[in-house]
Amino acid sequence: MFGRSPLSEDQREAAVAWFEKGIADAATARVMGVARSPVKGLYLRWRIHGRGVLVAKQTKQVYSFELKLALVERFIAGETAQALAAEAGLS
Repeated sequence: MFGRSPLSEDQREAAVAWFEKGIADAATARVMGVARSPVKGLYLRWRIHGRGVLVAKQTKQVYSFELKLALVERFIAGETAQALAAEAGLS
């Protein structure tokens, strides 16, 4: 899993199950008795990747300067960060 997260693998799976039932991050954290911050991060990634958020990436992805610049320009122009992340496959 992810070494930096304070949530265990079981807690992540339980949180995703709550998300799939329509419960958002704040309520999920409250029900599970954990801090909201890591649950919120998981929730935002889950909205983009679905259940795939539970699978660790095999390698670190490298993006060109041009792609990064284009995404930043589109963000400044008013597109949402989540829409851009979903399109580019970012988490």
